[in-house]
Amino acid sequence: MTPVPRTPFMAAALTFSVCLANASAVSAAPLSPTRASMGAAHASTSAEPGLLQRSQTLVTPKQATINKIKTLLTTFFTDQQLSKTLDAMAENIYANKPFKESFDTLTASADLTGSQMAIMVKVRSGLQKDLGSASGVPLTKVRAVLLRRLEPYYNDMSKTILAMRSSRRTKAECANQVYVMVNKYLTKANVDPVLADIKSSLTSKEWQSVRAHGAALFLWSRYGL
Repeated sequence: MTPVPRTPFMAAALTFSVCLANASAVSAAPLSPTRASMGAAHASTSAEPGLLQRSQTLVTPKQATINKIKTLLTTFFTDQQLSKTLDAMAENIYANKPFKESFDTLTASADLTGSQMAIMVKVRSGLQKDLGSASGVPLTKVRAVLLRRLEPYYNDMSKTILAMRSSRRTKAECANQVYVMVNKYLTKANVDPVLADIKSSLTSKEWQSVRAHGAALFLWSRYGL
């Protein structure tokens, strides 16, 4: 089996982890997927009588989160890959895994296609050309920033899910609430400061290399970078 280049960490971290960074606990009562869909459908059809068909194709919280990731962060991953990552994150939180363990597992478990692997190899080669033997340094710095920023939010999410488990909520309801929390807080305004922190942690040469070669992975243009 061909080993996955280390650069998937950058793609995974700058996608999945930025979501987590802004997914603090929601104070409202956890949403049941069925109740949420029924309520939205009722509001839609009662407001305008011609919208029954639209109400039948409501987007789930997980799919809404995937759509936001692809709009705000990256189009590199497929829906199926992002779905698996979100499922794994929800599973880790439900199991009350420590943050660092969950983070390292998720960012190292990329299951890439052949074409994605080719892009990753090209990114890695570009970093090595620019930075030589220090090509891994920017990724180490990014990891340190994300670990520092994300842990408080991850812990808040864990507390919310633990409270739901104590209230005898099902595992499916807990997972759905994770998707709701991520989706609620995944906005450009929340992503901006995370990226600014990452940029400031790198030298000018490191940033320029990450910015140039990472464009294949991350939608920098959404943030004027």
